[in-house]
Order: sequence, then C-alpha cells, then structure tokens
Amino acid sequence: MTAFLDEELRERAARLTVSFDGEAWILGRAESGVFVAVPEPGAVFVTTLQETGSLAEATARAGEIAGEPVDGTDFIDGLTAAGLLDPPAEVTGGRGQIRWIEGVSPRTAARLFGPAAWSCYGAAAVVVVALMLLRPELRPSWDDAWLLPSPGLSAFTWLLFGIAFGALHESWHWLAGRAIGVPAIFRVSYRGVYVVYETDLTQIVTVPRDRRYGVYLAGMAIDTVVVATALGLRLLDPPAAVDDVLAAVVLFQLLGIVWQWAALPLRSDSYALLANALRCHNLYRTTWLTAKAKLFRLTPDEATELSEMSARDLQVARWFVVPYVAGIAAMAWILVTGVLPLAVSLGGWALTQFGAGPIGSAGFWEALAVAVYIAVQLGLPPLLALRERRLRRAGELL
Repeated sequence: MTAFLDEELRERAARLTVSFDGEAWILGRAESGVFVAVPEPGAVFVTTLQETGSLAEATARAGEIAGEPVDGTDFIDGLTAAGLLDPPAEVTGGRGQIRWIEGVSPRTAARLFGPAAWSCYGAAAVVVVALMLLRPELRPSWDDAWLLPSPGLSAFTWLLFGIAFGALHESWHWLAGRAIGVPAIFRVSYRGVYVVYETDLTQIVTVPRDRRYGVYLAGMAIDTVVVATALGLRLLDPPAAVDDVLAAVVLFQLLGIVWQWAALPLRSDSYALLANALRCHNLYRTTWLTAKAKLFRLTPDEATELSEMSARDLQVARWFVVPYVAGIAAMAWILVTGVLPLAVSLGGWALTQFGAGPIGSAGFWEALAVAVYIAVQLGLPPLLALRERRLRRAGELL
C-alpha cells in the first residue's frame, strides 16, 4: 500500500490530465508519456483528489458513480505502479525532449491541415490514380530502382531517398500533431528489420478520436503530393537522367504508401488509423499476446496482462490477429526473398570492386558506400533494439 498525506496526494494528482475519448477516460502524465484508460469512476476519483486531496471523499464519489463500493487504496496503488503519481524528479519514460519545430505555432501548422489543404491532398491522390490508369508508361517498375549506371550508386541514392522522404513524412505527422496542440518527439527507431523515423505522438490520446485521423494520415498525404509532383514533372518530358530520378522517386514513394497499409504488425500509420477507428486503446499489445497465446505459451505475467486488457481490445484482437500474423509472414517473406538476396548481391558486387580497384579509386569508394548501406540496413535495427531494451530496463523508455 502507498501512503500519502492529503496535501501530498492532491499535489501529485494535480499533475494528471483527465480526458474522455468517447468510450473511456484517459489519465496521463504529459511529461512522461504515461497514459492509461479507466472507466468513469476512475476519472471521478482522480478529479476529486485534484479538488480535495481526500482519499475518503474520492473513494465515496467514485463509489456513487460505480453504483457499488470501490477500493480507493487499491486504485492509488495502481496509479503509483503505473508511474502516474511519481514526483517530477522520479518520473521516467521521457524520450529525450528534442522538439525540432517547437517554434511552429499551432495556428501556422493548422494551415497545412485545414479543409483547403486536405482538398489539395485529395486532388493529389486523384491525379496519381488517374495517371497510373491512363498513362501506363508512367507506372513504376523494379527497373526504375537502378536509376544510375552502377548498383552501388543506385543503392546509395535510395539511402538518400530514405533519409529525405522519411524525414518529410514524419515532419508532416509532427506538424499535424502541432496543428491540434499535441506535442511530438522525433527519433530514429526500427520496425522489425527496418530502420525508420518515428514521431512519438503519445499525447494524442488526450484529444477526441475524430480529431486524430488527420495526424495519422498526414505522412501518407505528403507522400502522395510528392508522387503527384514527380509524375507531373515526368509529363513535361524532362532529360533522360532527370526522368530516371523522377521514376525512382515515384517507385520509392508508392512502395512506402503500400508498405504503410501492409505492415499492420509493425505499427504503421494504417495500424494507428484502424486502432483509432476500432476504438481500441492497446490493440498492438493485445493482438501480440493473443497471437502468442494461440501459437506458443504465455508467461504468467503475460497471461495476467492479457486478462486485464479492455473488453474492446480483446474482442477486436480475436480477428485482428489474422492480418497481424499474415503481416508478420509477409514481412519475413520480403526479408528472405527480397532484402537478403539484394544485400548478398550488392555485397558480392562490393567485394569484387574492393578486389579490382586500388584504395582511393572511384570503384573503392563506391564499394565502401554499398558496404555502409548494407551495414545500416541490416545492422542498425538489432542495435536499436538492444539500445531500447537497455533504456527500458533503466526506466528511460516505456
């Protein structure tokens, strides 16, 4: 049992945010990114603590809403265990307060996501679909990936594409969050075996669900604009070298959009959209535990965790586990049939270049660039996973 004096309890409860998302109440600590869903009696309990600091009064009011006696002490213990009542100096889980565009006001950001802006995004999508249907010569092919004379330079160019367009994609998520007053944190992370940029929008749970869709769609919206722009420029019949670059951009961006819809088990943008539309709070974790329970065996702690998931999450996870597992299989298939063979092929080419040319030659530097590319693609995800595990154990990641 955690014991607090009334004034101390009131002070700690005052740091919590309480919001309603349409089905449940969300309690959170903005500075730590810790949020939990509770029924209405739990929200009343916290708001009463914020008003009075009295555990007895909070318990009584919560019991009135629940229609039965509640255990206020047990609820306090639960909030403490979740880290919601920790003093500021002990709060863990902050993900590095690096906010690149904190200076952009919500009003400025909102101009990029108002009705006129979404009309432009929609028009870009229409243009892309129309050109794909009406102009077969503009449709991307795998040949477009080799936009430069050598495999090494082409691979390095795709790495640059990933950096530039990945940053643009996440910046649009960031700005969309800013537009509705939700702060975001940017970092480099991984999804399965892929290095990715990630925008942490944990605090979006404090806004109504119907205001979240624009944030989740923002990345794909700007990706679509890039595709439409590249296709439009190709219609102008540019020089062959420029056209090759534009074709590669179209292929890269369209693959990214398709990936967002295919990679549900990797918590892609489409996963966030579906989880929000299905009114789930922790669908990813619930689905993972459900899948593990069906295929393997849960640990006692995992079994307890699954049993405590919300009824809605458990209901959706029963069928969501099918596309979830299918997505894992698809990602594994892509790794085995696409990523690894490409890495082996490029690695073999690089070794040949290393052996054929002297140190410092153009072939040497090109081969070195390919080696770096392979190392980043295959080596960074496990390193990031180890780093996050270490930070999680230290209490610096939730």
